[in-house]
Order: sequence, then C-alpha cells, then structure tokens
Amino acid sequence: MAEVSGTKPLSGPSMVMLVVDEQAAVNYYKHLGFVHESIGGHSHVSRDGVCFILHPARNPSDIRPPSSAEGGLYFDAFCYTNAAGVFGLREEFAGKGAEIVHSALDGWWKEFTIRDLNGYRIAFGGSE
Repeated sequence: MAEVSGTKPLSGPSMVMLVVDEQAAVNYYKHLGFVHESIGGHSHVSRDGVCFILHPARNPSDIRPPSSAEGGLYFDAFCYTNAAGVFGLREEFAGKGAEIVHSALDGWWKEFTIRDLNGYRIAFGGSE
C-alpha cells in the first residue's frame, strides 16, 4: 500500500462503545491489561494496537452491541494475533475472571471471545 508523502500509515481503528458506567468499564479493561486515558468526556482503553473508546450512554437502553441483534455476528470487535497470542491471552483473561463465551482452539485458526460488562463481545484470533 502506498504511503502519502509525509504521513504515517493508518493504524487499527478505534471502536466506540457506549457504556452504562464508564469507570466500571475502564476498571474492567484495565484489569485485563489495557492502558486508560481520559479524553474530553470519555475514556480510551488500549492494548498493543487495539483501542476502545468508552463513552457514557445517556440511557442504558441505548447500549445495543451488534452481536445482540438477531442475525448478528458472534462478536462486535475482532483483535488479530497469532496462535501463541490466542492461547496466552485466553489463559491470561480467564485467570482474571473474564467471561469467555466462545472458544475455537482446534484447527489452523484459533480464537476465543469474551463478553464485557456492557455485553460487547470481543474476539481474539490468529493462526500459526
């Protein structure tokens, strides 16, 4: 992919997630090893190249993760790594009490999915 002169390549997108309790959501992700930064009325939590923007919802009913929609995918965000990363993260997150709602660890593609406090499903996957 060509780089425009004088610019940096794009990095992973940041996903906006509406949350009921911003501080509880921040604490959840910090417990999983994410770094927190407050920015203008909302929070960023990031780890490696992944960033989630946690924004307080005015009404809890506004929180509707796409995975909860009929016919929706089983995840709302997908974070790529390699097979070793999948196994390491799954062990780390399970040890920290994350709710693991999907695991597919056999075959050439390995992945697992967690569900956070607001119902968002974050998948982590990779191959050898």
